Amino acid sequence: MAAAAPSSPQPRTEHRFPVFVAAVIALALFAVLPSEVQFLPNWLVPSIAAVVLIPLIAINPRRLNNETRWSRWIGIGFALGLTAINQVYVVLLVVELISGQARGPIVLLTALCVWITNIIAFSLVYWELDRGGPVARRVEGVNDNARQDFRFPQQDNPVGVEGWQTAYPDYAYLSMTNMMAFSPTDAMPLTIRAKGLMAYQAFTGFVLLALVISRAVNILT
Repeated sequence: MAAAAPSSPQPRTEHRFPVFVAAVIALALFAVLPSEVQFLPNWLVPSIAAVVLIPLIAINPRRLNNETRWSRWIGIGFALGLTAINQVYVVLLVVELISGQARGPIVLLTALCVWITNIIAFSLVYWELDRGGPVARRVEGVNDNARQDFRFPQQDNPVGVEGWQTAYPDYAYLSMTNMMAFSPTDAMPLTIRAKGLMAYQAFTGFVLLALVISRAVNILT
């Protein structure tokens, strides 16, 4: 009797460190936003986020290999909450410009903080949603039927990338290029929700780069 073919090895689970660093950067940027555009105390968002992150870090302190229903929803809620709060700052920044009271250095600093935070926030949303999230993408039996939101080039060209799996830096790059080019440059969105999220992110990127920064330059001159 022929021996059974060995099963393919389970992909190694993703490390938490890159996501943790990105979240810390985003929260630090919220804390240093100028008071002219603060609608909440500068310590409030980082404090609430720290409380939210504690159980997520506790269940997966180093590698993302465990998931419960509540941890899944907390992770998604954190990413969406970070994104929603940042959109408020986009609106406040535009209002500050329209009112004619904006000072150039403050506008530039705020635009930079909001732009970077937008990249991080949307990257976390993409990372949490695609194929059921970071745990489901690597661990068999965890939401194996989750739909795929993005198609990366490595998935179409398996030569030399056998066993390749997406990680947070892939979604961070996707988010950054979408903010700069206002269109997909690396991975292609496959679902309506992915296209909608990328379209909205591209719109906010256009507002920040084309309207806010150009107006701030005019104020400086």
